[in-house]
Amino acid sequence: MKKAHLLFILFVFTAIFLTNKHSYAETVPKPVGDIYVQDFANILNAAQKKELIKLGTHLDKESESQIAVLTVNSLEHIPVGEFASKAMKEYELGNQTEDNGVLLLFSLNDRKIYIEVGSGLKDRLNDKSIGKILDTHALPYLENGELSEAITNTYKKLFNEVAAEYKLKKRVKTESFEYGYNDGKNRWSLIIFLFIVLTIIYLDYRFLKGKIMKTTLRILAVIIRRIGRKIVKNRSRM
Repeated sequence: MKKAHLLFILFVFTAIFLTNKHSYAETVPKPVGDIYVQDFANILNAAQKKELIKLGTHLDKESESQIAVLTVNSLEHIPVGEFASKAMKEYELGNQTEDNGVLLLFSLNDRKIYIEVGSGLKDRLNDKSIGKILDTHALPYLENGELSEAITNTYKKLFNEVAAEYKLKKRVKTESFEYGYNDGKNRWSLIIFLFIVLTIIYLDYRFLKGKIMKTTLRILAVIIRRIGRKIVKNRSRM
């Protein structure tokens, strides 16, 4: 009796597993035509498709790396990361030995965009760089409802990154909205500036007994007084 019960439980779990696996396979659309552009949500126009296919073909020929864009109407309640990972495996992007494929996924109804990267390109296209690419090349267009521009601009940026990884000469122009992104340059500039100021103050008090600081404060006081007088004069004229 116990044996029969265990067999029944095993059968149920196996059925659930196979059903989910089959469901995932059914959800990810089978590729049609050139692998580089799988636009099942009909977002791209003919000229945009042609341009991306040309870029994808060039990259594939020169490096055996493949970048594909996949647009779907819905993720069918599947997490976007799982959907992208499944599609990546189904499409067998890139050289299977090097695992150097890249998938750009966009779901129309879910309004979700995701980039899946093969392990062979993880050093260049890590989570941080992928996040920045989406923030600076995709999201500004998506916020304005310019879906095709978001996809093509992001695809081109990915092309440039992979081309640089394989030291290819070809590059394409992209639009980058890097507000809020400075890779820490402004932060380091501020730190260096504060360090110099504090060093000057220390040396001033250590060897000159604060003469530089006192002179600077006097000059600032004179400037502030002059500005104050001008403000008072302007108000009195009004």
